[in-house]
Amino acid sequence: MEAMAEFIVLERGGVRWQVRPGLQYLFGPDGLRLDEWLAAEQAHIVKHGPHRTVYHVVLPELDFYLKHNRLADCRAKLRELVRPSKARSEYEHAQAVAARQVPTFEPLALGEPCRAWVARDSFLITRTLPETQPLHTFLETLLPQWSPGRQARLRQRLATALGRLLARMHDAGIAHHDLHPGNLLLRLDADDHPELFLIDLHAVRIGAPLSWRARRGNLILLNRWFALRAERTDRLRFWRAYTGTKDQEPAKITDLERRTLASNLRMWRKLDRRCLRNNRHFHCVHLGDVAGHAVAEFATNVLAPLLADPDAPFEQPNNIVLKRSASSSVVEFDLPGPNGPRRVIYKRFAVTRWSDPWAALFRSPPALRSYIMGHCLLLRCLPTPRPLAVWHRYRHGLAREGYLLTEKVANALELRSFVERLYSLPAAQCRTCLRRLIDQTAHLVATLHQRRLSHRDLKAANLLVSPADGQGDLSVHVIDL
Repeated sequence: MEAMAEFIVLERGGVRWQVRPGLQYLFGPDGLRLDEWLAAEQAHIVKHGPHRTVYHVVLPELDFYLKHNRLADCRAKLRELVRPSKARSEYEHAQAVAARQVPTFEPLALGEPCRAWVARDSFLITRTLPETQPLHTFLETLLPQWSPGRQARLRQRLATALGRLLARMHDAGIAHHDLHPGNLLLRLDADDHPELFLIDLHAVRIGAPLSWRARRGNLILLNRWFALRAERTDRLRFWRAYTGTKDQEPAKITDLERRTLASNLRMWRKLDRRCLRNNRHFHCVHLGDVAGHAVAEFATNVLAPLLADPDAPFEQPNNIVLKRSASSSVVEFDLPGPNGPRRVIYKRFAVTRWSDPWAALFRSPPALRSYIMGHCLLLRCLPTPRPLAVWHRYRHGLAREGYLLTEKVANALELRSFVERLYSLPAAQCRTCLRRLIDQTAHLVATLHQRRLSHRDLKAANLLVSPADGQGDLSVHVIDL
């Protein structure tokens, strides 16, 4: 609280603001000038959900983030009556974390209701950390574009830097209960040396140096993401940097890996059906007698032509017909989207028995089951074409024909066709490709089973291999879920 003495107090629009001196120009008579910034395209939404919205605002004088915390339900409102607001908690945590020499953001302003006993929204303004990006964004999008040597060098440095950061946090008594790469910002200098910053601090607990049990719980949270994406050598390098010794302590490492898998299994079970709810990743769609689910990037108005007539793509002569039978039909075409046309696969599941609509009352029909399982595999970092949408025609409250829309895996062949094409290559090259393919397929099936999934129709026709020419790194995808 002593640090708040550096701030000045303003009251605007029923909100009491504590602001660093010199930033009064951010406010008008009714509060923040957010509407002006949005209209002038100086502000844009970074993250939006029922509980909070995050804006990035770039003004000539200042670059900052605004976090608007909402009270979305009765539970949140009751909690706010007996606890500090989320914005105040995060402000105080940022001050405490910085005082313990752990890199984090700088708060610029705090907004709370004028009346302390009124449970209302709260606001936090923080200065943008220049030349930073979320760690997971860098690892998934930018790093793979670099040369192999530069990738390897930076992975090693990141593992060491991350281990040292966690050790410093835990020694300082800081536990982050939502610790994942999305809550770490990365900055690289001209020589690719990484600097990491801890953000999103409302879930932080600060006290005495952490016990091994508390440390282990925090390490498991972080390892849930890296266990699926990082090599074991990089995770071992992180461990050595964290412990400050080359002693591997195999018993502790084995225990951490076992507990991480168990934690992931619990998380996956909790999230497996989120693709059927309205949230920032997915939404429900409905038009006439057609209803279903879609990923958030495809709004209902984008899908409206398909929802109005789900069978139209199967009759259009320009679309490529991949399969047509009594039980199902499959076509390939370009779907207009917010980021331009996207090549998709569209499958229709026919009603073949009178009992199918009634059975759908008690178990998921095939189209919906394929949509759910596709997102289950992606959640577990298993390669499969991304399901974009699913819907059914409804008559008298019963689900009838089902339709599944998925991304097309570019430059891919079914496993059987891929192997047949390999036999046209010179013998030595054919053997090399086959060995790589066998390793990739075996690793995929082993990982599928380790993550507690199985495919009841696992065969060559349900595995896609890319690239089709066999050059470069091979990738095997599971289809027909």
